[in-house]
Amino acid sequence: MFAQIEITTICNYRCFYCAGRDMPQEHMTWDCFEAVIARLPPGRYAVSLQGEGEPMAHRDFWRMAARVEAAGKIPYTITNGSLIRDPRRLAAAFPTLGVSLDTLDPAEAERIGRLRLRNVLRNLDRLAACMAPDRIVVHTVDYGQPLGPLRAWLGERGFRHHVVQAIQQKPDYSYRYPALAKLYRPSDYTYACRRVDRRDMRYFDVRGTEMPCCFIKDARQFVSTDHIAEELAARRVPPCCAGCREILAPGRT
Repeated sequence: MFAQIEITTICNYRCFYCAGRDMPQEHMTWDCFEAVIARLPPGRYAVSLQGEGEPMAHRDFWRMAARVEAAGKIPYTITNGSLIRDPRRLAAAFPTLGVSLDTLDPAEAERIGRLRLRNVLRNLDRLAACMAPDRIVVHTVDYGQPLGPLRAWLGERGFRHHVVQAIQQKPDYSYRYPALAKLYRPSDYTYACRRVDRRDMRYFDVRGTEMPCCFIKDARQFVSTDHIAEELAARRVPPCCAGCREILAPGRT
């Protein structure tokens, strides 16, 4: 079981592939957050404070992390690394945490909207000095940039956990980068989604709407998880899932 809570859509970056920059810019309210915590299934599992904004920009970020722990869950977050003020506090609050990093080239980072790269790299080193590097997960979006230098740099510093995700092809993302977008035919789909089949993830958007994963960015197209399951069983792809790599045949992403 794993849960993600989108606590904000506000960000100090402008990554070209991020759908959040065109969403209403808002923080999740504390009352909404408490309601989401109350809806989480029992058990001890990771609850990630993340989404289409920078979680550390939320005024209640630390309070929310503490609330996740008090609820008997394991707090996690993915930060862009630019707002880290006290790495020791992060190390104490999160057993593991994620930092997003796409390139080591400052000019390329500025071009794609990931600003002040040198500050982020410095913060990542400061963080690694306070917690073992194997407690840090580096998240990278692969949009076609060279990844060899980044992988070598992470290896030299002992970062063993590197998650690389292909750029998302869903229409609610890819309208931002039409030159990189692909169109898929019915034969490209498996019509099976592990998130829908297993029900092992809960995703809550900034207004508390519960969905089966974090890839649905236009909640207006979402009916229910059961509806997605019914449509896929009938070999139809509901609009909220069109182009998602989770239901594409291997090699089609």
